[in-house]
Amino acid sequence: MNPGVSIVADDTRSWGLETVGPGLLLSVPSTGPWARRPALHLEVVPKYRLRLRCGRQTLLWTRIDSYWDQAVFVRGSDSAPRFLPAMTAPEVRAVDSSPGAEEWWTAWTWRMARALIEAPLTVLHAGHWCLRPVRAIDAEKAERHPVSPMEWSFGQPLMSPHSLAAATQFKPAWAEDWWESLPGQRPGAVLGLREASAAEDGRVKSWRKRAKDGTLPPILLLFVDILAKWVVLDGHDRLHAALLEGTEPPLLGLWPFIDRPQPWNATREEGALLAAEIQLRTPPTPDTIDRINRMLLFSFAHDRRGTVSRAWPLPGGHAAWREELSARRRMSPSPLLDEEDWDWLV
Repeated sequence: MNPGVSIVADDTRSWGLETVGPGLLLSVPSTGPWARRPALHLEVVPKYRLRLRCGRQTLLWTRIDSYWDQAVFVRGSDSAPRFLPAMTAPEVRAVDSSPGAEEWWTAWTWRMARALIEAPLTVLHAGHWCLRPVRAIDAEKAERHPVSPMEWSFGQPLMSPHSLAAATQFKPAWAEDWWESLPGQRPGAVLGLREASAAEDGRVKSWRKRAKDGTLPPILLLFVDILAKWVVLDGHDRLHAALLEGTEPPLLGLWPFIDRPQPWNATREEGALLAAEIQLRTPPTPDTIDRINRMLLFSFAHDRRGTVSRAWPLPGGHAAWREELSARRRMSPSPLLDEEDWDWLV
């Protein structure tokens, strides 16, 4: 019998983002069915060309500038399939704890963990994962620029989700300037993987009632650190319903992580204290204090956990990349990008 996925309570003190309930750590073995590439995965070509795939279906092509200044995105022609089975009314009613209470979050986190493990279209690969409630922040409070791979010493810190409304938009293609980015494009932005159902759709109407009375099940997000974005894995209609009702939707975040002990380093700790002192020489804002606290926790921690995306080589390399994107462009009824962005992308 192949070993299964182990699930334990999350003992991490701080992930660098606001969490609102208890979480779980999933340890996925590298044997049996987990030795295969997951259905949802990233593929890579040199010079930061990335393709997000589900099986044989391309969901997103992305190229990131070598200096981490800009990125271009093109969607596939089809929306993502459902990664988890649609929730039924009896399943929702079975979680009868007070919404937002610790027991409520525990019930939903365990349910989502089991669903991820049993899903035919799995997103899990061998390694460690965290599944934990998270809270969205205002886009104006998000970090201004993504952390580039040159700055990663062990894995990237997480970015709080924001700009939930952007997940209901389904642009076929767009470019982002990561130095002069719009608030909705800053690190931590939420990206939908399929078009939102119409407001008149029966399922959206049903979820709106749940959103209005506070019993809406959580939306499941996956953090893709190389893109510095969260993608919606499950709950596009629930998210749309909450936005239509003007309520804050409950969010469950999922991310892979690596666990690497960090040896004591006096220079690093002294440097962190000096940086904190300099920032506190002028009256600090609450955001400044929060940033300093996170920096100090990060610098003095000896057991460090960070998220990192796993990617596989794209079969056929750059030639396959160009051919597939050219076919996508021919299928589009209108230009996807201007010529300069397109030429750089391919």
